[in-house]
Amino acid sequence: MRARRALAALLLGVALVAVPAGPAAADDPVRFEAESLAVVSATAPVGAQADCCGVSWSGGRQLWFRGARAGDAVTLALPSVPAGQYDLGAVLTRAGDYGTLRFAVDGVAVGQLFDGYAGAVQRTGAVPLGSASLTAGTHRLTVTVTGRSASSTGFFAGLDTVTLRRVGPLAAVTTTPYETLGETPARGASTRVYDPSAGESTTWYYNDHTLVRHEQTGVWHLFGITHAEPGAPQDEKVFGHATAPTPTGPWTKRPVALAADPGAGEQWIWAPHVVHHNGVYHMFYAAGNPDYARYRMHLATSTDLFTWTRSSANPLFTDGWEGRDPMVTRVGDRWVMYYTATSSPSGGNHVVAYRTSTDLRSWSGRAIAYTSPHTGRAGGQTESPFVVRRGEWWYLFVCCDGTDYGAAYRRTAVYRSRDPLRFNGAEKVTVLDAHAAEVVVDGSNWYLTHAGWGQGGLWLAPLTWSTGVVARGWTVTTGFLRADVRTWPSARIAELAVDPAGAGNHRPALDSSHRGTGPYLAVGRFDVTDRAGAPARVDVSADGSRINLVGIPFGDEPVTADWLLTVTPRWTGPGLQSDVTWSVNGWPTAAVWEVAFNIDGASPLVGDPAVEARPTGDVTGMPRWTMSTGDGLSVVAAHRWGSAWRGDNTWYDAGHAMAAWQPLWRSGGLSWAPGQYAGGTWRLTASGVRRDVQFADAAHTAINAIP
Repeated sequence: MRARRALAALLLGVALVAVPAGPAAADDPVRFEAESLAVVSATAPVGAQADCCGVSWSGGRQLWFRGARAGDAVTLALPSVPAGQYDLGAVLTRAGDYGTLRFAVDGVAVGQLFDGYAGAVQRTGAVPLGSASLTAGTHRLTVTVTGRSASSTGFFAGLDTVTLRRVGPLAAVTTTPYETLGETPARGASTRVYDPSAGESTTWYYNDHTLVRHEQTGVWHLFGITHAEPGAPQDEKVFGHATAPTPTGPWTKRPVALAADPGAGEQWIWAPHVVHHNGVYHMFYAAGNPDYARYRMHLATSTDLFTWTRSSANPLFTDGWEGRDPMVTRVGDRWVMYYTATSSPSGGNHVVAYRTSTDLRSWSGRAIAYTSPHTGRAGGQTESPFVVRRGEWWYLFVCCDGTDYGAAYRRTAVYRSRDPLRFNGAEKVTVLDAHAAEVVVDGSNWYLTHAGWGQGGLWLAPLTWSTGVVARGWTVTTGFLRADVRTWPSARIAELAVDPAGAGNHRPALDSSHRGTGPYLAVGRFDVTDRAGAPARVDVSADGSRINLVGIPFGDEPVTADWLLTVTPRWTGPGLQSDVTWSVNGWPTAAVWEVAFNIDGASPLVGDPAVEARPTGDVTGMPRWTMSTGDGLSVVAAHRWGSAWRGDNTWYDAGHAMAAWQPLWRSGGLSWAPGQYAGGTWRLTASGVRRDVQFADAAHTAINAIP
């Protein structure tokens, strides 16, 4: 019988998607009396305690560990078992002088925090302790008293029985550390090189602008929005023009390059950008009109950079909200136009959209290169996009970084990607002091420009690049999944790709398009205020199937988290299990609004058992599972009931197929008392079927099975 079950376990991957197998595919559990296990080491007295206090233990005794302080631990030898992936469980004891416990197998954590406090002595039911891959032979189980609840008077621990249940073959995992080298830009001292007020009776400004060098003469030309102060965007009807021998000047004012033509659908004109191709200069710009959902993208051409002729192809396309600020560059064998817009023409998440062309006149449909987590209409976080390549990396410069537009006006964020058509917020490189920034290259010299309302004209600063380590982490690979577990400078699952068939043909399942996948805090308000920093330590099991990120900090808050990731083959299909444990080491700096675990999907939709496609918003409580889904893929996050100390809310972001599981969620916040808190357990797994509810329910059943 056991041989047949083992064979069934080996064949699970083949039948994974079509017919999720049932629990019978796992072996029968093997149970050990805890007090009979050999003690390898202990920092406090340990012995067998007979039935007492109205409680009867299995065999009439329990293993009693009389810890005296946080950090006391006992290590036990587990008897030899056949090689395989095991779920561990235990029957434990709670009492008024018992502490909080964490468990580890062979020195690396398993499972979730256990709170041993109760007002009276209690024998628990079966408690899940997590999963581990065990080779043939003996292994060690360590029980550590990590602390105690506020009501407890001691640090004792009691174990009645320990159970092992084989649920699959040994996990075939390749886990390797990595270091990524990259460049980081920095802005030098800024100098004003052009003042458009010269010759005017009042102060004038430049805003979005472009610099281009004449291919034959070498003369530099500056074009940009210009107007008398103060800023008057709906009255910006001309493009200023100036020339200079070098970007640093001296600049000479020239006649207006282009004026808005209402007959051409231009009530005002914004943000010129010029590129040269086949002897012709192409100026792209936004033609503003009162229909903000259908801003017109226009083109004018010139052979000398002085005389401009509007294209008969205008409008090249329309887009909103205020589709504007074009920037065009060559990527491979096509042109790419980046511009700012919103996720829908009537508003939504601020985005950097893009379209492609081979002739600079006919443009493709819209796609998205970057999506901001912030929503609105005008004046967002994706203004003035500028994309430049350095080696194998592409860099997106975009204004204005922050939710307070006034404060963010001179904050240009820089994002890095190896894919010029896909940037994500988790790869933010730096923030530079500039508005409407353009990157200008003159020979070996790189510059960053700055202009805007109230800025006094055009400013230029040296732009330098420094090379160094920009990321560290671990790549976890099986035939079924490939995870980028980032450990520096921040902790998150940067990407997860899956192949439900197990053949190694991985495709994106989770990304970092919004908050990324991992724990976060919101202190003093909603939204992420404190992201997961670099852990103090990373523990990796010998076979690579478990990675424990220990002591993850969160900004300046006196809070850390331990985050355990475990590769878990199951009859529901291999997955990646996440266990988060929070340690509050002092009172947070303000009321805590959210304590959450975020799952950032790469598919078009996010939903749960009730709704396939949740709109952006809150849903009270926590469901059995959430699912990001699209054609031929369901990525499930199955939840273990009761694994978090609370279960307040789930927040969905439809624009990013994202679900934030929020054990603590409270408008106005709560005082979060010092202590340790079980933060929740989720199983991330995938099916090759769209909206595979049967598979999701099976995953939920599996994670809630107790050995």
